Amino acid sequence: MWLKLSPREPLVIGDVRGDSQFLASKQYIPGRAVRGAWALDLARRGHDGSAIADTVARLRIGNFFPAPDGPLDYALPVPMSALTCKRGKGFRSTNGDQEVGHGALDEFLPHLAYVLLRRAGAVFAVPFALLCSQCGDRMERLGGFYAVCPGDRGPRYRHFRPRFHAQTKVALSRASNAAAEGMLYTVSALRPNTYDGQGDGLAFVGRVAGNDEAVADLMDALARTPVGALGSRGYGSVAPAAAEVRLPSLGQRVTAFNETLARMWDDLARLASWPEAPRALPEGVYFTVDLLAPGVFHEDGVPSLVATIRVGGRLLQPIYWMTRPDMASGWSTAWGLPKPTALAARMGSVYAFRWEGTVDELLPELERIEQEGVGERRDEGFGECLVCHPFHLEVEER
Repeated sequence: MWLKLSPREPLVIGDVRGDSQFLASKQYIPGRAVRGAWALDLARRGHDGSAIADTVARLRIGNFFPAPDGPLDYALPVPMSALTCKRGKGFRSTNGDQEVGHGALDEFLPHLAYVLLRRAGAVFAVPFALLCSQCGDRMERLGGFYAVCPGDRGPRYRHFRPRFHAQTKVALSRASNAAAEGMLYTVSALRPNTYDGQGDGLAFVGRVAGNDEAVADLMDALARTPVGALGSRGYGSVAPAAAEVRLPSLGQRVTAFNETLARMWDDLARLASWPEAPRALPEGVYFTVDLLAPGVFHEDGVPSLVATIRVGGRLLQPIYWMTRPDMASGWSTAWGLPKPTALAARMGSVYAFRWEGTVDELLPELERIEQEGVGERRDEGFGECLVCHPFHLEVEER
């Protein structure tokens, strides 16, 4: 099921750095921050460590992504393959019928078809490149988060633009319990409303999996326990509620992904020259695993950025991927120490796979992968994923 967290106060969600006077916030709420708030509430109610661990383990809590607090189809991270015009950034439909940007598209399926065609022997006169259809300028990575909202003329795409609340505070001396001389710090927190000209409130939407009793206990805990840092200083108060999300089903996403890939193959194959007879798209079911959280992977004991998955007892290697490095870290409130730091694949990374069996055999395995995640340290919120991100179908500007 999906939950919605509506901030009532500014949020500070991030890593506090002891060597910096600026406390910055992430633009989303990691699932481990929500789980930490739940554990803190359980501790305040008198539960011991083992009881807290057993209770929290009953739910798998995903990341919560920013969205307008109103009618919503879904909200997700923008995949790493999404592009927008360098000159006119953003979606065309951000403010209703008013075009505020030249549009955004996803290059993954056209680029995947291009790579597969070259592997099949096709020769292209020019390298693969995408330019803006309005001004002809080059395109760059979009990044961030987006939401799809219902509109009078079909779904509207809205790119999240955060608003920050900055407040400078004076540090306290533990020795004198008074203001420390010459020690100031600035808190940069997420404001509880968006910055897109429409004045909408801000909400965070995320997935939780588990029994209804545990979900109800989580919602009760979040209603009275701040999420994130500086909760005792007026930050982090949220209002939890059930969310109605209309994300296309897994079967629909996989089917649409393969249909669009076949169309991209046919379109590009007509532009290529072949030393022999043109070839058809290799048979199989194609799908992607898109990271909704940083992923921690190892290959032969060495940190890696490449995800592998096991489907039907077989280990699948990606046939194509887009990723960038990130760092997996965190803070253990129980121990008062930082968690181990490891190399991670960045949120938004995309990995394409090919399955040589049937769709009916594949779908149950993909459902399991979506529920369990990929990679290591999944109990800490890393490796959350979505199969066949719906934005991959947007091969033309939106």
